[in-house]
Amino acid sequence: MRVKVLPDHVINRIAAGEVVERPASVVKELVENALDAGATRVEVELSVGGRSLIRVADDGCGMAHDDALLALERHATSKLDSADDLERITTLGFRGEALPSIAAVSRFRLSSCADPADGGVEITVEGGSILGVEGRARGRGTTVEVRDLFFNTPARRKFLHAPETELRHSQDAVVAMALARPEITFILSHGGRILIEAPPATSLDQRLRDLFRRRGLDTVHRFEAEGGGMRAWGLLAPTKGSGRPQLTLLVNGRWVRDRLLVGAVNRVLRAAGSGFGGSRVVLLLTAPPDSVDVNVHPAKTEVRFARSGAVFSLVERALRGVITTGQGQVEVHHFDSLGSSPMPTLQAAEPQATTWSAHTVQTPGPSLFPHPVYQPDEGGDSATMEPRLGQPAAGHASGAKAAAADTPFGRLMGQYRRSFILLEDQHGLVIVDQHVAHERVLYDKILRQLDGEQAPSQRLLTPLLLEVDEALATALPRLGEVLGRVGLEADVFGPETIRVSALPPDLDATGAKQLIEEILDRATELDGVPDVVTDILRE
Repeated sequence: MRVKVLPDHVINRIAAGEVVERPASVVKELVENALDAGATRVEVELSVGGRSLIRVADDGCGMAHDDALLALERHATSKLDSADDLERITTLGFRGEALPSIAAVSRFRLSSCADPADGGVEITVEGGSILGVEGRARGRGTTVEVRDLFFNTPARRKFLHAPETELRHSQDAVVAMALARPEITFILSHGGRILIEAPPATSLDQRLRDLFRRRGLDTVHRFEAEGGGMRAWGLLAPTKGSGRPQLTLLVNGRWVRDRLLVGAVNRVLRAAGSGFGGSRVVLLLTAPPDSVDVNVHPAKTEVRFARSGAVFSLVERALRGVITTGQGQVEVHHFDSLGSSPMPTLQAAEPQATTWSAHTVQTPGPSLFPHPVYQPDEGGDSATMEPRLGQPAAGHASGAKAAAADTPFGRLMGQYRRSFILLEDQHGLVIVDQHVAHERVLYDKILRQLDGEQAPSQRLLTPLLLEVDEALATALPRLGEVLGRVGLEADVFGPETIRVSALPPDLDATGAKQLIEEILDRATELDGVPDVVTDILRE
């Protein structure tokens, strides 16, 4: 077989396989082009999750007749002049492959105008072949219409997921770019209904509240850290739910999926304990362009850092600071025990000679009750006990005596701040997060019900109405059997409303909303296949 150069239409289809993965990929590329064009308003319209129609309109600088034709050629771009520009990329799109790649696998129409006085141009393309070029009167800006994505590549089209799944991915793309540019108006509609309407916002936290007002984001914490010429900042919105955190990562204004940044955020949230499950995190990293390589993936969704360790540490420090501040400080008091038990106190000493000494506490009356854990050994002279720090006194035991267990985990000692259960076992103090323990009990019960155990259910006199995203609501009919296994009866009551008619006896309205959203969230990620969702819930 001899080496030969492939035809342009084959080359474009190969490039489309690298750049265009699903409708959300098209939305991302077209919106990024609109932002690079200086748009102040971006409108995205979808139909059937983007499989049937994707239309992106902007009021940016637009293109003249010749530039619009050149934009459909491979490796044609207005954002690079020389190879040196690849070392300091500041624009979102720069490869010059998006438009020809999209046009190669769809029925494509581009309408643009740089100066209304000179008129605009409209170009029609089908499967990579230009069908027509004609003049059009229109305002300044660009509109790109993509119909029947992958119509000429059936093998690629069959890998597209359900419309609600594709819609959710497109929503995530629009939300991410709306967070990156809060000063710009973003509108997303699907099937004639407006799903996202984000007017210009004065700050990132205001834009986040506008986008997620219905999701119960009552509290938003800002975090920030600088170092090494870089700045990591963003917002943390605890949702008091469960599951994985929802992350939006922006590097120099570019929406990315980076394992390094995801690992840094997850590490901090896991170390913080309960209360941050399902939290929304928006992370913005600003770094010198020459220290970030954005040219490592055809779709520009991955980046590489010149100093990855410094980036990881910076993100950790920024996020840990806001979590520590949000948790507050525990006020510590000094307590004297009722009785004559020795009270160890730390006294000032010479450097390198820190010692423990004890004194006898005088009380006006007899001891009311003994200390529940610490009891001095009989015959020991506690008043003269002066061990070195970390060294027990000669001839004395520790004084700790295990008490009889009254729970499967040990002896119950009490509760701290209505959140932590304090117990004692043969090894020492045990601290149990009661909210996490309760969630675990419910989770194990749900797993047993998914495996076939009969799930109790009670009908509600007044059904619960839950507001969710349209992408989640449209996935509900496919998950009715999964919900029924755990005692939930729910149906679609409106485009963005779910009606719950029956609940398990031990689940309240708040818990029902969290459980339904968690299952639907997994379903839209996994194309709504009930068996797959059931398996994932077991992980």
